Amino acid sequence: MSNLPTASRPAPPQVAALEYRGIRYEQDMQSHKFGGDQPGGYLVAIKPNTGERLWMLKVYKIENYDDQGLDIIGRYFKSMRLIPEQNAIEIENEAGGRYLVDLEKHTSTLVFEPSARLDKNSSDSPPPPPPPPPKP
Repeated sequence: MSNLPTASRPAPPQVAALEYRGIRYEQDMQSHKFGGDQPGGYLVAIKPNTGERLWMLKVYKIENYDDQGLDIIGRYFKSMRLIPEQNAIEIENEAGGRYLVDLEKHTSTLVFEPSARLDKNSSDSPPPPPPPPPKP
């Protein structure tokens, strides 16, 4: 039996790079070497034939709790899907957030925030109107 330490979280999901119009797009696992300020959440565009980095984009922000004495926990891509008709990539992260990256403008737009999910006691229909005030 070994007393070696184990990882406190599983390794980030393996997400395949996408190639589109002669550019390779992949999760940037080395963003800290290129000015990144958080573990995960970056997309990089690369020339496949030379490996030259064309641009890097922070797709989403990861909350930093250093002031509370907690380590920042990485949040990595779970999936990437090319949407050619929009010249975009949809990225889902490990927390379930989905983002649309515009490949021309190099911008990211939130599509779905997991905290916006309805809680288990609610339904898809809107809540009923409040009851009328009591009559005097």
